[in-house]
Amino acid sequence: MVKPSWLVVLAITAAAAAGCGGDGTGVADDGPAVATMAGGAALPGGGPAACAAGAETPCQCVNGAPGVSRCQVDGTLGACQCDATAPGGDVAMPGPTPDAPAVPAGEAPPAGPAAPPGDPLVPSNEPVIVPPEDVATCGGSGLPPSADEAVEVLEIRVSDVVPGGFQTQEGTLYACFWIEIDMPEKHHIIGWEGAVGDRAVHHQQVSLRPPPFYLPAQGQGGLCGLPSVEYTWTGERPPEWTPALAGYPIGGPENGGKAHFLWQTHFEGATTYTGGFNAYITKDLRKYDAGNFEQGDVAGILVPANQQATHVATCTPEMTMAKITHPIYVFSSMLHAHLTVQHIFAQQFRDGELINTFGDETAAFGFFDQRFKPHDPCIEILPGDEIVTTCEYNNPFPFDVTGGEATNQEMCTVFMQYFPRLPDPSSNFCGTIDSTGGFAP
Repeated sequence: MVKPSWLVVLAITAAAAAGCGGDGTGVADDGPAVATMAGGAALPGGGPAACAAGAETPCQCVNGAPGVSRCQVDGTLGACQCDATAPGGDVAMPGPTPDAPAVPAGEAPPAGPAAPPGDPLVPSNEPVIVPPEDVATCGGSGLPPSADEAVEVLEIRVSDVVPGGFQTQEGTLYACFWIEIDMPEKHHIIGWEGAVGDRAVHHQQVSLRPPPFYLPAQGQGGLCGLPSVEYTWTGERPPEWTPALAGYPIGGPENGGKAHFLWQTHFEGATTYTGGFNAYITKDLRKYDAGNFEQGDVAGILVPANQQATHVATCTPEMTMAKITHPIYVFSSMLHAHLTVQHIFAQQFRDGELINTFGDETAAFGFFDQRFKPHDPCIEILPGDEIVTTCEYNNPFPFDVTGGEATNQEMCTVFMQYFPRLPDPSSNFCGTIDSTGGFAP
């Protein structure tokens, strides 16, 4: 593996209350950290109870609008819930970040550098149609690059954007980081690999777009909702490769000669984080640009205390008709929920008939096998199809568990890696997980 002279070793860190679940990599081998709350109940998350479960606290959004932060089952405040009015999605800002003061009520944060004109990853709005011969060969089992394919590695580390590493505290913390690398020629990312080495890291998500306008003002480690999600993973795993037909686009004239990395790290616990991830890139472009489609719910989920509940998240035919502007082909997918899930499955319907299942996972309690799994052959999604994700929960706690980004809240989602890439980044979300609805993806 050749490391280019412009190789950038990055560093990303996180500090903001909110988060998606994962496979429990932030939990010690002998079980999750435990905190005790009212009534003597043992709850995941660790640390002393700071608020009463279900209590609401006023907070402020990045656009200056008021919001409400609800107390989670571990006694920590969840993400600020806001109206979707801020540019790029109204992302919560529960309090001052380590790098920026709180924004006075009614005022917008100072603007950072102007965004480049247009969307750097959308050279054309023309639909990309995959011919039958490519559909026939589409399989999700990605393989390492061939011997004649020149591959380089970008090592992205937190310690280079935050010298010495990023300091977190107990509880659920989220933070976004970004970097841009000179890359005059277009490349494809054909492999991803976690380089975490820290049990406090719950998961990481990567977008290949510039940061939202408010992040430069907040500084590295501020809160953000990702404008797209190219990859999500939990824990340490060997490289995961795309199929031979597709790669994630970075660099080139359409990106202003830059490779943009914007990523979000979810922490559960105190640490000084120096890790990150690796991106395997090539100038030998694959035939199609890849993307990530995310369907599911955060808002609206409620699992009453000491009870079971089922939540159904639906991307309706009308929604897919608006968002999926040309047929897409899913080569791998990952189901995602948090601590109280016992059963989760995602299905595809066409004209009311079940035609595919993206996955079906059952667990005795809590985290299960949350990783991307290939689809052979690839699953075709057409405009007008319906995608339904169903989650069955069992809440053993004497408190209600609601939808939210923290580990001890709940989600009900499916991530789908696909090609050819949709031209509008907002088309890659369907359901209340949508970043324009006030939740980070």
